[in-house]
Amino acid sequence: MKFRKALSLILAMSMAFTLFACKDQKKSGKRSDSDKKTEETDEKKSSETKETKETEETEETDVTPDIVDVSFVPDYTAQYPDKGCDIPLKPEELCYHYDMDLTLDTDANTIGGHVVFSFYNDSADDWDKLCFRDYSSLFKDGECIVSRPTEQTISGNEDEGSFEMDGEITEIKYFVDKRVDKDLEFTRDEDVSVIWVDLDEALGSGERMTIEYDFVSKIPSLPDRYGVYEGIYCVTNFYPILAEYVDGDWSRESFYDVGECFYSEVSDYEVDITVPEGFEILSTGEEKSSEENDGNVTYSYTARSVRDFVFSASDVFEMQTREFDGVKVNVAINKDSPKYTEKEAVYDAAFLSAENSLKTFGESFGKYPYEELDIIFSPIAAGGMEYPNLIIINDDYCEEDYYTMSKYDILINCVAHEIGHQWFMGIVGSNSGAQPWLDESVTSYTELVYAEDNKYSLGVSDLISNSPDVMDLSEIKEAYPSSFPLGLGYIDYENDFAYILSVYYFGETFLYQVELEVGQDEFRTFLRDYVQKFAFRNADAEDFFEVFYAHFGRDNERINELVDLCFGE
Repeated sequence: MKFRKALSLILAMSMAFTLFACKDQKKSGKRSDSDKKTEETDEKKSSETKETKETEETEETDVTPDIVDVSFVPDYTAQYPDKGCDIPLKPEELCYHYDMDLTLDTDANTIGGHVVFSFYNDSADDWDKLCFRDYSSLFKDGECIVSRPTEQTISGNEDEGSFEMDGEITEIKYFVDKRVDKDLEFTRDEDVSVIWVDLDEALGSGERMTIEYDFVSKIPSLPDRYGVYEGIYCVTNFYPILAEYVDGDWSRESFYDVGECFYSEVSDYEVDITVPEGFEILSTGEEKSSEENDGNVTYSYTARSVRDFVFSASDVFEMQTREFDGVKVNVAINKDSPKYTEKEAVYDAAFLSAENSLKTFGESFGKYPYEELDIIFSPIAAGGMEYPNLIIINDDYCEEDYYTMSKYDILINCVAHEIGHQWFMGIVGSNSGAQPWLDESVTSYTELVYAEDNKYSLGVSDLISNSPDVMDLSEIKEAYPSSFPLGLGYIDYENDFAYILSVYYFGETFLYQVELEVGQDEFRTFLRDYVQKFAFRNADAEDFFEVFYAHFGRDNERINELVDLCFGE
């Protein structure tokens, strides 16, 4: 038995570098406090809302209230939501709104344009300044990107896969407060991704405002989640976006190269993107129209209740589309790449994973609430990356000779994992920098859901589900103490290897051990309830365990043992 356990842990370590790669990056930020207001604040906002509505009845140009009840909590009270239940989108009046008119300049490798951003103060404090995050500027020289020992630097191969940074500081021409139609002063921190915008007139709790700004961001020449390489533009986290305001301060955690550190409020988007004729675009949201003009094409998109807007564009895309239960799924590959020796087999594997994931996860966690899902194969440093309505998969997984065991199993696994993030990142947000297990461990558990429901082998996930006795968490903790407790923040792990093992594998194992204790149906009911209660909001560990114990009680000795083992010191 000990040999089997050692063998399984060795396999877990080797798979850590092969599969993830899927670095599904950590979100950095903090939980919104919009659901923690006092009754006195509720009464004040209710009174202000009534007065504002009476004033606005005389203003035909403004149909939305200037005061928002920031104490709003969605009315998801059912503790036992049914399998395949719907997940209602966040009400439009409670979403921020970005209206963007963008141009992709493929000669200069820039993306920029005009943004009209409407939002409200969802905290109990007055805001006399705003904090925007401008991640694109970090690619000028990389000095503000946090790095630490990795498997490459530990082995002495620190130059392996490295690329020179050729980005630029984002050009921002102005910020205008449309309440008074006045330009605002703004400055950058030492961390160039942090932009402070001073408000001449403070924004009170629940009050709305609109800011307009123009920007131009340089797209670096990198095979990564943000970059252009081999003719494919991956344009993600490219525009200045409002940071989260939590506990009296603005979230401005550092950018982590190995993990995800993006955190923002759920918003609605209306986006026009102009690209050269011959370019195809896949993006967050749904395409509503396109118009040709003087050698260019402008595509128009609408996206509801999403945490970000991203797109990928190229004139080398070859694309197939299929529909599964009302969801349009697009798969794009590079038609000129020699990696696709079996194009149809790649398409079939990607669509198989997408169809099974949408069906299985929809039944287990609630139906996918959007109309479209895009899968893009591209050269990126990760194995896969998740974004709202769009995932990017490493095109190495498309090579016929890549596989030594079951063909395209890693491709199918990675697609399933990234689609799992549509629920646990997209629908339910969390601070993945501070509590990465809420993001990656829960999403890694979705691989088990996929494997069990579709009777499919998915590497380590399959090992965990078929041989739980070889994944004894007490022995794992003894062998890998630097990966515990599971509740550590990204920066608290001593190296990236410890982080990967913890949040991708040991957290997944913890969740599966709980499932074994309470039963599959009960555990998935709990997750559906968790999704329903925190859909389009941000949850933390306290929220997770509040729902957890509401379902499983606090007197189950085995569950208490697992929680103490994995989350205790």
